[in-house]
Amino acid sequence: MEALTQCWFTRVHLPVRERHRDSDGSVTSTCRYCQRPLVSWDRQNWNLSNGFDVSRLVELTSGRTLTLIDTVGDLIVRRISIRHLETEVEVDAFKQDLRAQYGLDDAHTTLELLDSAPARSRRARAKPVPPDAGDALPDPA
Repeated sequence: MEALTQCWFTRVHLPVRERHRDSDGSVTSTCRYCQRPLVSWDRQNWNLSNGFDVSRLVELTSGRTLTLIDTVGDLIVRRISIRHLETEVEVDAFKQDLRAQYGLDDAHTTLELLDSAPARSRRARAKPVPPDAGDALPDPA
């Protein structure tokens, strides 16, 4: 009889030290407990790489999303598309509304809000805000 691994009980797979970056931006490794192949898109959350990664498939097909997860239960509570928001300022305001609505700043919350876009691309996508015409000084005549 074979003993059950730690990841079987905790449902948390941890990668070995050796990791490889794939051309699609994912990072692959092997679980240090069960020796099964893993994949990660953010280097924090590791999933078994067998079969479909439904979360990644949703991101690829629906555009940028915000995902509210329960870190203790490892559950997706809500996935919110933000394709209707045009600027990073609007996205940040929407995130703040969600933080207040779900109490994400409470000390004992187990909820976390994840953004599907990497921080690097969020900065690159930020559209410049045009200067307000009301702030311009009148031309002296």
